[in-house]
Amino acid sequence: MNHPINENPGNYDLKYEDISFKTEDDIILKGWYIPAESDNLVIMIHPGYFSRVGFDPKNQGLAKITNIEVKFLPTVKQLQNNGYSVIFFDLRNHGESGKSKSGRVYVGLDEYKDVLAVVKYINTQPELQNKRKAFFSMCTGANTTIIAMHKQPELFQDIVCLLALQPVAANHFIWNLVKNLYSIISAIIVFPFVSLISRVWSGRWYSEMTPLQYCQDITCPVFFVQAKTDKWATLSDIQKYYEKSPDPKEILFVEEDYKLHRFDMYNYFGEKPEIMLDYFEKYFK
Repeated sequence: MNHPINENPGNYDLKYEDISFKTEDDIILKGWYIPAESDNLVIMIHPGYFSRVGFDPKNQGLAKITNIEVKFLPTVKQLQNNGYSVIFFDLRNHGESGKSKSGRVYVGLDEYKDVLAVVKYINTQPELQNKRKAFFSMCTGANTTIIAMHKQPELFQDIVCLLALQPVAANHFIWNLVKNLYSIISAIIVFPFVSLISRVWSGRWYSEMTPLQYCQDITCPVFFVQAKTDKWATLSDIQKYYEKSPDPKEILFVEEDYKLHRFDMYNYFGEKPEIMLDYFEKYFK
């Protein structure tokens, strides 16, 4: 799945600049800088198999997992309208960014290099280097940010906070996905097969693709947010990430009058930004 960059911030009346920067393993990453008139900057990191635009269900290939379209630019607009500049880029093997040698998604175990690269890029830009910075990172993007903080904590000492939306343990996610899309019998049959394929193709087991062992090294206040009715998540995983993280930390399982799908949560702050804005305001004061 490679979701196209079929809109830009200009479609939402936002001024923006195209940016690009290189990772330590020479992959070119492409994104946008959306400025606001303040010293506050939010770095957004998208989920795996999305792009910085979002998720188009028409581009999900043979495995149809949802009809929900995700658009991230309404959330960007909420942030910019409230005084936050935003940097949002495509992770490797996504959108317009370059491909790694493997071309595979490692749910943070390789993509952390992209987060290191964006922080280093910001630190070299006169317009950006003195801004106060926070992360809003989603799913694989949340894993990626947490792992990056473990790998090079010195780069993240000036990050004011992290909003970690629905970080994920790949083995539990794949199990829940197959079980809820098809049946538990399908999960019992399919999961060992796809897990073995992952190990053979990528050299990694799905059980390795989790932020749990890295959460203790988060370098800033963290807020874990998860849709309570997300059938693809294991809620106890989110609780474990929270418990292992250093203070200050917060956790919220979001409930609505209707059952929130996992992908609904990726649109949520574009429509109901209060939780997001209240959290950032607390640490950007």
